[in-house]
Amino acid sequence: MTAKFDMSKICDMHIHCGPEPIPRKFDCLGLSRELTAYDMGGAVIKSHFYSTVPFAALSDIYAEGNLWGSIVLNHYVGGINPDVIRGSLGLKRNGVSLLRVVWMPTMHAESHLKMQMEHGQIFDIPAEWTGGDKAGGSRKIEEITPINILAPEVQDNLKEVLSLIAANDIVLATGHLSRDEVFYLVPLAKEMGVKKIILTHPVYEATGLTVDEIAELCAIDGVYAEISYGLMPIDNLPLEVIAEPILKLGPEKIILTTDLGQPKQITPPEGMQTFLEALAGLGIPEEALQKMAAENPAYLLGI
Repeated sequence: MTAKFDMSKICDMHIHCGPEPIPRKFDCLGLSRELTAYDMGGAVIKSHFYSTVPFAALSDIYAEGNLWGSIVLNHYVGGINPDVIRGSLGLKRNGVSLLRVVWMPTMHAESHLKMQMEHGQIFDIPAEWTGGDKAGGSRKIEEITPINILAPEVQDNLKEVLSLIAANDIVLATGHLSRDEVFYLVPLAKEMGVKKIILTHPVYEATGLTVDEIAELCAIDGVYAEISYGLMPIDNLPLEVIAEPILKLGPEKIILTTDLGQPKQITPPEGMQTFLEALAGLGIPEEALQKMAAENPAYLLGI
């Protein structure tokens, strides 16, 4: 595919890579090299299972040094656990911590588990995510204690997590929380001093924010909405639904991501290119696309 957009400054803030229990199209080094081959600026790499900060550090040593790390607060890392953040703060690139994003729970969020059960899933790692085989380490959904950040017993840890995010200028992402949890989290995070917040693909079923609700939250200083290409080929949402927040809000508080890395999908750089072309086809100007794909992510990452 020949790039029609300037990819060199684009940093995709939501790409999955391996090694991890779910098969991925690239390991971290292969992804790093693939981004460079496509002349794409970089990526934040995400795992539902563990911190990807070491993967980003390995890309500095053995590949292109264009990956940034993140943590998702699922049970695999102890849930709403401030110590897993502390354990990822030491590694840096040019004085900037490689830990750039902390996601609230995804696979173990109460809203996500409820959605999966309604879809007939049995395990927290669905077999179709692994190519048909039951993944090692997977558990039956009914045996898992769902994580809900409204629960009284997580409040102390949640506030400590938010304090660490604020103190280290890390981006908070809302993960697969419910609508009510997101509306609780965002004001609390701002109160705790968090400067940068991403509403993780907010039209995704587990969260299900309306466009008006997205606009309400994005009116808060430092809050951005993530619009993900992957919701089309993976979750079968039409482009018009994906793009509606952009058309309503404009590009100022939006970031574009792919959420790719699955073996049967196109590569993340191809996904970003395809996404940009599709949005351009809706009449969104190239300047606005570059702002959402390059300028806004660079601001959020502080790079």
